[in-house]
Amino acid sequence: MHIEINDNTSLMEIRDVFNNFYPYLQINFYRKAHKKYEASPEKDLVDPHQTIGQLKKTHVSGLLEMTPKYKVSDVEKEFMVRFGLSVQILRMDRDKWVQTTGTDDFTLKELNELSRNSSDEYVLMDYDETFEDEE
Repeated sequence: MHIEINDNTSLMEIRDVFNNFYPYLQINFYRKAHKKYEASPEKDLVDPHQTIGQLKKTHVSGLLEMTPKYKVSDVEKEFMVRFGLSVQILRMDRDKWVQTTGTDDFTLKELNELSRNSSDEYVLMDYDETFEDEE
């Protein structure tokens, strides 16, 4: 997967491209950087409708490649090093998005699968519970 990043690219566009490849993962953008295994405070969350040009004073354009074998921490670091963007990858856990603090060493593929399986279990639990009521 490749994402073109320039001053006119909105954070939502980056999020959408990423989410098309990894439907159980999401990228959020924050005002401050975080360390590996560390969460980002919600108060630092950036509005995803902003463009890179609105967010950054330094203007850097480029193409960012992310393969399924990239680790979560490497993707987050690449955004910071190349574009000065603090990102946090979130995963779907049952019915909510959670930051990947404990799974920064997972690959994108592994984390997407883990999140898919977590969501599938949740759907199955709901499905099973409806049958218990009918007896």
